[in-house]
Amino acid sequence: MYRTLSELRDSINELIEQQGENAPCAAFVFTQEDVFEFVDGVENEEKHFPLVFSQDVLADVGGSSYIYEQVGEMIDGSISYRKNLSVYKDSN
Repeated sequence: MYRTLSELRDSINELIEQQGENAPCAAFVFTQEDVFEFVDGVENEEKHFPLVFSQDVLADVGGSSYIYEQVGEMIDGSISYRKNLSVYKDSN
């Protein structure tokens, strides 16, 4: 999912209204600061890209179904594992 930080804030505020501010969540946020590459031969030197370039890269990331599939599999696996733990038996 690709959004601006302002759009993300609005979505988060809506979720807080629906679920409460203490509702659990997991999130990963990547911004234009994450779109960089290391400069060859220079230790810890980063090359950042122009805004339009970064927007296109982040739109590619946000449009990838692979990430959502992996997260879905992780959630399914975690549910299966925890359903079999005695500590959760009474809460199922």
